[in-house]
Amino acid sequence: MKLGIGLPNTMAYETDRALLLAWARTADEAGFHGLSVIDKPNYDSWDPLITLAAAAAVTERARLVTGILQLPNRNEVLVAKQAAVIDRLSEGRLELGLALGGRADDYEVFRAPLEGRARRFARQVARIRSIWGSARKADRDHGALGPAPVQDPGPPILIGAMSEKGVARAIKIGDGFIFGTAGVEMMGAMAPQIRASAEAEGKPGFQIAGLAYVAVGDDPAKALEEAAHHVLRYYGQLWTTPEQLIHHGPPEVIADAVTAYAQTGIDALYLVPQIPSLEQVERLAEEVLPAFR
Repeated sequence: MKLGIGLPNTMAYETDRALLLAWARTADEAGFHGLSVIDKPNYDSWDPLITLAAAAAVTERARLVTGILQLPNRNEVLVAKQAAVIDRLSEGRLELGLALGGRADDYEVFRAPLEGRARRFARQVARIRSIWGSARKADRDHGALGPAPVQDPGPPILIGAMSEKGVARAIKIGDGFIFGTAGVEMMGAMAPQIRASAEAEGKPGFQIAGLAYVAVGDDPAKALEEAAHHVLRYYGQLWTTPEQLIHHGPPEVIADAVTAYAQTGIDALYLVPQIPSLEQVERLAEEVLPAFR
């Protein structure tokens, strides 16, 4: 299992240019597999694609992952163009994680209809791939709707979902699957089934990734308190307790949790620190990453 790390784009009140760029550079130089971002339109989080564009400019090797970007409330042509630019800026390091999103307010803020989003989603994914393919027809004398991404036929498209129907859709139209912060037990139960279904669809290389909230601190209670503040600010209301949602404590506690995720069979895990401090990246790099580099 490869280990990535989330960028602090949702901790907007504390995030600034210096923290974001130092976070991206430090993680890239340390050897994290990738940098991920989360999406919530009706919030003060930094836009996922713009955040990754900034990260692309100051990194050299880490994959850049939207984990995830809500698509049906956005214009897919614009998303295709923005994603292609990030892929070119990063010289082919983008992975485009997409999902429906289920909060009505995230649709209202874009004046997009919530109804019919599943049908719209499949058409949008197909349109994005079509734009990337057609953009390759451009030459020195003739332009095209684009630009074309570096990766051919395009950046991998990972689909996030939780319902049975959504998972089936993800396998059908995606190049991979991405879990939210579902936890070890759910990932362990679902990952083998997803992989088997993908192989049955003729996709033996189907990749599976996941996210996990973390808070590194020698004082577990203090680390959890700080992280819980940011998670509660983001969600408003949790579906579980902060203790269950956020892996917290000294690096060895986080390392044990990562080891458990590795046993689920997923290909990549993105740790998403919920304390806006560069020390989180440094301690994870020094004391957790080496076993998974």
